[in-house]
Amino acid sequence: MRHKDREVTDTGEIWAAVAASPWMTVALCDGDEPYAVPLSFGVADGAIYFHSSRKGHKVELLRRGGTACCSFVPYAEVVRPPDGTGCRYSMRFTSVLAWGRPEELHDPADVAVAVRALLSAVRDPDAPVNEAAVAKTAFFRLVPERMTGARYEKPAASGG
Repeated sequence: MRHKDREVTDTGEIWAAVAASPWMTVALCDGDEPYAVPLSFGVADGAIYFHSSRKGHKVELLRRGGTACCSFVPYAEVVRPPDGTGCRYSMRFTSVLAWGRPEELHDPADVAVAVRALLSAVRDPDAPVNEAAVAKTAFFRLVPERMTGARYEKPAASGG
């Protein structure tokens, strides 16, 4: 990380930022072309869970294997300079990147963990499960091999 002063190294703080994010963007490799898509997700037991249709480009790329990179941004705020100078705008933010190899889940017990993690992410962990919908859905788990966190809390620019 270039800005060591922005680096977040505490694992608990990194996972808290992941859990606080409203969505993630997962980046996959499609030959020599990147493919990134925003997704809903859930977290449980040190893993990131997400789902997909059983057909389509995203699931085809996931099934090919390889490393994925997930991006999380639980907080971002534009800092406007008091004098309105465009080149003095900045951002306050918290972000996390996680790399790993997504694994498609087939075992019903693993799928149940994924479903509960996804429901917990939308603050309804005990909601009834639509088994017909689950049967038509592909579920994935990504256990991060590496994670980095960054935070920037630059104060508002002063006039002058």
